[in-house]
Amino acid sequence: MGRLIAIAALALASTAAWSAAPPAWSIDYAKSRISFVAEQAGAKFPGRFERFEADVHFDPNALADSFAVVRVATASVATEDGDRDTILRGDGWFESDKHGDARFEARAFEATANGFHAKGTLTIGAKTVPVVFDFRLDDAGLVGACDLDRLSLGLGLGDWADEKWIGRQVHVDVVVAKKR
Repeated sequence: MGRLIAIAALALASTAAWSAAPPAWSIDYAKSRISFVAEQAGAKFPGRFERFEADVHFDPNALADSFAVVRVATASVATEDGDRDTILRGDGWFESDKHGDARFEARAFEATANGFHAKGTLTIGAKTVPVVFDFRLDDAGLVGACDLDRLSLGLGLGDWADEKWIGRQVHVDVVVAKKR
């Protein structure tokens, strides 16, 4: 009986904590984007992910209760170069056939002079790394960016690991537009 009461109390406590989260944002995916700039053979090239889903519960007045989970369809990578896109979807890179989604999850937020830090983890395939995503709010939603180390994420190892061919840093820009 005591164990049953303890389980019920735990369930009620977790329900109360969950209900304290800010409401989910209604996202306008047509106006939202995840894009990046990487480098190949010394030349920068742009790219984007055409499909992603975001579960954002963020309120600047309730940072401790805010959270966000973003799933990016790795097969939706597009760099305006079909051969490069095929390579990025394949072995040693996103391996989209095995790992359909990359996942960013943030559960810690802090205010900064220019906006906010979202502290979380990014998982691509079997690798999970800590990521700090800097963003600011505007009338439409949020605008943010971060820099990622592709080698720490296990992207482009083997023949592709040499930084003279593929740059190590990838700059990511994110716009999440709220529906009006």
